[in-house]
Amino acid sequence: MSVAKQASLPAAAPAPSGALVDALWRRGLERVVYGVAGLALFIVVWRLAYVYGWAPRGTLPDPLSLPSALFQEIEAGRLWPAAQSSLVHYFWGLGIGTFLGIAFGLAAATIHRFDLLQAYLVRLLRPIPPLAWVVFAIAWFKVSHTGAAFVIAIGVFWLNYFATYSAVRSVDPRYYELAAAFGHNSYFARAWTVVLPAISPGLLSGVRAGIGQAWMTLIAAELLGVPGMGQEMNAAAGVGAYDAVVVYMLIISVVYTLCDMLFLAFNKWVLQWQP
Repeated sequence: MSVAKQASLPAAAPAPSGALVDALWRRGLERVVYGVAGLALFIVVWRLAYVYGWAPRGTLPDPLSLPSALFQEIEAGRLWPAAQSSLVHYFWGLGIGTFLGIAFGLAAATIHRFDLLQAYLVRLLRPIPPLAWVVFAIAWFKVSHTGAAFVIAIGVFWLNYFATYSAVRSVDPRYYELAAAFGHNSYFARAWTVVLPAISPGLLSGVRAGIGQAWMTLIAAELLGVPGMGQEMNAAAGVGAYDAVVVYMLIISVVYTLCDMLFLAFNKWVLQWQP
C-alpha cells in the first residue's frame, strides 16, 4: 500500500480507557437507580392518593389491583383482539402519513413553484386537528380500520411534512454547488446525493415524533367507536372499571416504548456516519 493511500485512511478510533468505561458504567447505573426510584415514588404517591381519597372515590384504581385487572382482561378475551386491532390501523396510518409527509415536505422545499402552489393550502389545513376529520372518516369509510388509519395518517403527515421541509431548508447551499461540480445537476441526482443525506437527522426526528403522535390520535379515534384498545377503555370507563382503563393505558405505553426503542436502534444504524 502506498504512502498516499495510507495517509488517506481515517485514523483508528482509540480504544476506550478503563476509567472511561467505569465512568460510563456508573452513569448508566445511576440512571437506572434514579429511574427505578422515580417509578417507585410515583406508585407510592398513587397508593396514598387511593387510600386517602385524594381523587373522587371510585375514579382512581388501587395500583396494587392492576395485575389482577390485567389477568381478567386476558381471561375475558378482550386484551389481545383489541391490541391486534389497534396495531393494524396504527401501522397503516403511521406508514401512510410518514411516507406522504416526507414526500410532500421534500417536494415543497425543493420545487419552488410547488411550494408557492401549496403554501396557502397548508396554512388553511394545518390548524385543523386530526380528530376533526373523524366525522368524515366515519362518513367515508364507516367504522373501520381504514377510517382510523385515515385519521392517524393526517396527524402523522403534518409532523413529517414540517420536519422534512425545515430540514431541507436548512441545508447549506454550498452542498448544491459541490454536487453540481461533480455533475449531479438533475433534481433527482441532487435529492439523492445531497438532500437526503443532509436532512436525515431532522427527517428521522420527525418520524420518531410521528410514532408517538400516531398512538395519541389512534386512541382518540377509537373512543368514537373504532374497534381497538381505545374502545375497550371507553367501555371499561362506562361501567366504572377504571383499573381496566389503566391496564390499557399501560399496554399502550409498553408498546410505544418498544416501537421507540426499535426506531432508536434503526436511527443509530442509519446515522452511524455521524461523529
